[in-house]
Amino acid sequence: MAAALLKRALEAELGQSEAQKVEVSSAGLAAIPGSMASPQAMAVLREEGLDLTAHRAQQVTREMLKAADLILTMTRRQKEFLLEWDPATRGKVWTLGEVSALAGKDTAETQDICDPFRQGEEVYRSVREDIKASLDPLVTYIKKILTK
Repeated sequence: MAAALLKRALEAELGQSEAQKVEVSSAGLAAIPGSMASPQAMAVLREEGLDLTAHRAQQVTREMLKAADLILTMTRRQKEFLLEWDPATRGKVWTLGEVSALAGKDTAETQDICDPFRQGEEVYRSVREDIKASLDPLVTYIKKILTK
């Protein structure tokens, strides 16, 4: 959900041509490669006008981590796992809340965004809103990087 919401936020703020300069992808720590987004994720993003039918899960790899400029996790635990698994990610792996705090939203710094997997649509909606609340500061941060 976060990748789709971020892509839309970047397009809204930067315009489509500038947003295309930012590669946004999604990968999981325990993903089943090739699996579709959950029906709940599809439903709550459909409410936002986003279509996840083409989304397929992929497992995070060291190659992905090496190629990335910025790696965002939803929780501190996920961040810590990546740092242990691949110490070379130090300095470029952050929780979404931490990046939002760096961009000026101090209350987000310690906030983990829960994994709604196997929960109902209400939990997915709550997670969607948590993600959306973190995106404005993140987009501002990315915009500053692009305009340097």
